[in-house]
Amino acid sequence: MFTYKSMKVEFRTEYLVYLYVTPLEKIKGKHAFTKEIIKQYKKKIQLLISITRIEQLKQFRGLNFEFLKGDKKGECSIRLNRQYRLLFEQKSEKEITLILINEISKHYE
Repeated sequence: MFTYKSMKVEFRTEYLVYLYVTPLEKIKGKHAFTKEIIKQYKKKIQLLISITRIEQLKQFRGLNFEFLKGDKKGECSIRLNRQYRLLFEQKSEKEITLILINEISKHYE
């Protein structure tokens, strides 16, 4: 778990942790995502860490923040680019929020 300011972020998989903590230039080999997607992923995690309430994401229009419906109910998403989204869950309703990073997903797949 990573704690910065008042936001706590957890990752569902070790691979998501690896993508976040490893410097971009040290990520070698074939991966499911391009370096540009990984770069955007790192930026969005930093943004999530910097906020204190999930509602603050609404002020960033380019993120297209939304609460998901259907089989993804309970999850939220923000845009990494036109094709990829970062899916996460708000695990706490308190001022100090815990967010669980679930996956990087192709939009509408």
